[in-house]
Amino acid sequence: MRSTTFHINIKMPLLAFLCFIAISTASGQGKNFSIDRKDPSWTVKADRKGASPPAKDISDGYFLSLYENQNHVELQEEYTHIIREIVSDAGVQNGSEVSVTYEPGFQKLIFHKILLWRNNQSTDLLQSHKFKVLQTEKDLSKFIYSGTYDAFLLLDDVRKGDRIEYAYTIKGNNPIFGQKHATQLYFEGASSVGHLYTNMIFSKSRSFQMKNFNFNNGPKVSEKDGLTLYEWESRLTKTHRVTDFEPSWYSPLRRTQLTEYKNWNEVVNWGLMINDYPNLNSPLLDKKVQELKAKSGNKPDKYLELATRFVQDEIRYMGIEVGQYSHKPNSPEKVMKQRYGDCKDKSLLLVHLLAPMNISAYMAYADTYTTVKTNETLPSPFAFNHVVVLVEHQQKKIWIDPTISYQRGPVDQIYFPDYGYALVVKKGVNALERVISKPTGKQVAKLSFTLPDTTADQQAKLLIKTTYTGQYADNMRSELAETGTDDLEKSYLEYYSKLYTNISQAGEIVIRDNDATNTLEVTESYEISDIWATDADDGRPYVSFVADMISHEMRNIPAKARTAPLSLKSPVNIEQFIEIITPERWNMDINPVTVDNDYFFFESNGHQKDKTLTLSYTFRGKKAFINGSEVKSYVKARAKVLDHLSYYISWGPAATAGIGNPFLVIITIITLVISVIYALKIYQSNSPYSLEEIQEAKPIRGWLILLSIQAVLLPFGLLARVMSFRLWDHQVWKGLTQESTLLEYSVKGMLILQAISFGILLCASILGIFLLFNRRKSFSALYIPFLFGYICFLILNCGIYWLLKDDIGISPVKTEISRLIGSMIFSLLWILYLKKSVRVEETFVFPYSELEWRTEMMKHYNHQATAKRQDNTDHENI
Repeated sequence: MRSTTFHINIKMPLLAFLCFIAISTASGQGKNFSIDRKDPSWTVKADRKGASPPAKDISDGYFLSLYENQNHVELQEEYTHIIREIVSDAGVQNGSEVSVTYEPGFQKLIFHKILLWRNNQSTDLLQSHKFKVLQTEKDLSKFIYSGTYDAFLLLDDVRKGDRIEYAYTIKGNNPIFGQKHATQLYFEGASSVGHLYTNMIFSKSRSFQMKNFNFNNGPKVSEKDGLTLYEWESRLTKTHRVTDFEPSWYSPLRRTQLTEYKNWNEVVNWGLMINDYPNLNSPLLDKKVQELKAKSGNKPDKYLELATRFVQDEIRYMGIEVGQYSHKPNSPEKVMKQRYGDCKDKSLLLVHLLAPMNISAYMAYADTYTTVKTNETLPSPFAFNHVVVLVEHQQKKIWIDPTISYQRGPVDQIYFPDYGYALVVKKGVNALERVISKPTGKQVAKLSFTLPDTTADQQAKLLIKTTYTGQYADNMRSELAETGTDDLEKSYLEYYSKLYTNISQAGEIVIRDNDATNTLEVTESYEISDIWATDADDGRPYVSFVADMISHEMRNIPAKARTAPLSLKSPVNIEQFIEIITPERWNMDINPVTVDNDYFFFESNGHQKDKTLTLSYTFRGKKAFINGSEVKSYVKARAKVLDHLSYYISWGPAATAGIGNPFLVIITIITLVISVIYALKIYQSNSPYSLEEIQEAKPIRGWLILLSIQAVLLPFGLLARVMSFRLWDHQVWKGLTQESTLLEYSVKGMLILQAISFGILLCASILGIFLLFNRRKSFSALYIPFLFGYICFLILNCGIYWLLKDDIGISPVKTEISRLIGSMIFSLLWILYLKKSVRVEETFVFPYSELEWRTEMMKHYNHQATAKRQDNTDHENI
């Protein structure tokens, strides 16, 4: 089943066009092709002045300054007038031919003019003998023969700056649709049009439903020669570029649908009429029915399964869709005899095969492009491009696509694609029905690696066992039937060679197919030489593994919002296991990861038993498409999944162990040197002191003992924190290059600050110990800022953990936050104690120079002793 809307091949290059030529070539005589230099008398004389679109809206080197399309419903004529302006050499290459597609079986093509304009002078190029009417079968690769022809003219001496003007009329409609009319008119395209004019002329007795898409303005309505005239007109139409991975149903183009069909029941009645073969007498069909009954033992369920398999697998797909057979199926007798047919032929045959067993089955119209949006269209036979079958059996509805081959398993469990909405061609039906699509299939792959040691000439072994069920088994079975196992082996080996350079096939592919359960198993075996590579950074041998199947199921697109929705691969249900058998038992870290969002579910995990490590990955799609505004979120989620699809195993000590990250090491050393110099100056600086306070100085007692213990332990705590975070580990710094640019440089900047603050705080903490135990007067003034700096250091540490939470998991972040809160509380309490405590004021009273204050103290004591002796002498004299 196909659409009968004909399009002008405005931008088909000659080479691409010639690739479509099939079967025959003829001159422009016959084939219902003719020339009449007069435009049809019924056409409206429209303003033909067009505007030039901006350069950014011009593609292929030319644009249409005028596109005029006029339709006379009663005369069954469509008049088209085009002016094409060549603006570059590319336009000369791409726009120097005229090509129009039509179907001679029921249509006539009449050319009215072909003019080449140069310097406002026209040259008439309309000569029938120069036309080539070529039979073209653009869908022949899809096994569809439609009987369409292209009238093709290659223009001579076209240059940059020329205008090509041509006009033609196509007369006649496919008789299969009778007198009812339905159409869809487009007012935009991939390139901007300078002036677009469209009309439709029809009898006042006709009543059309009309629906606009992507705009709200209705047509200009008037009368012409006693007929109704609808007109649409616009200038510099909007340009619509196709974006990657658009859903097939998506169309942002302004368009209007018109139909005389009042409801879907009228379409159903039309379908019942064209599908009907009354008094069908088919010996071949009767013979097949008896054969199926015998094979099934007259069991309806088995009969339904066998009949479906016969139509799907033994009636090959080939459509001769010429004339009325574009929509009318061939008789089941003819299809049985020729053993081929298209979707409608195969569907009608299946319905007739099931009838003798009293199995209710009906043809159903669907559209494989509009799918979930089919219900938004108005009733019309043109709303569909595919035919399937609905079986109502044992109070169940079973949807069957007779064009899908190699489906196995119980017939009520076979996969049916999500075609969205379908119209069941059953008497009394007046609405579209949502099809039932329940994809239960799964693809499970287990890759088992047996790793050798690093000795030369040792080979690793790789055994791959992949199990396909449901639709995955159907697809694999079809691929095997089309390509054969030899080609499959070659393609698999070529694929794995991209992952492992020195891989070779160790044995033939083994295939096991269970029709009853619709399960297919493929087993592959390989040998890999020199699987151990050498790490350029640390010199150690390593092997990397990747869950490659999952990465292929996600769209690789840039992280930017877009207007068009994004089509996702659907349905998707994949599990991949990677079993790694190592030469020795190694303790390997395996962190479980789950990514669960509106788009997909992903989970990775693993376990180790003795020398065998098993990694497991699960990926299930949830949606067939997402809105353009969700793309950024999708890309971020995809990136997180990709980060956890690889596993890296290295062997032996690193050749560069202890070197670390030279950049951060140098920054830390420079900071330490500067901090030590500054700390010495602080330690040796003098401050005012009071001999009275020194005389009354308190020893370190009470809470100050706890503060002393914390002060002694704090430098070791600082060192332990940065070591556990691997501040100077080059692998941490290198790993950041895998993140986004913003995240990479944000974390690197914070690591630099962390290295600097560590050097300052380490010196300050050690200086604090000396000041504390010497009860220096400057202790509080230095230790309070140090504690504030320590809090900032912890906050910085938490910030790094938070930015890397997608890589390290949320658990370490929570642990670090808990430590931060505890340390902040204790630090703030000590700050308050140092500020408010009288004991602190009475304890920390000593200056730097002990010699100075002790000399002053001795002078003070000597002065007191001299004064006392003088007092005693004076008393004796008295």
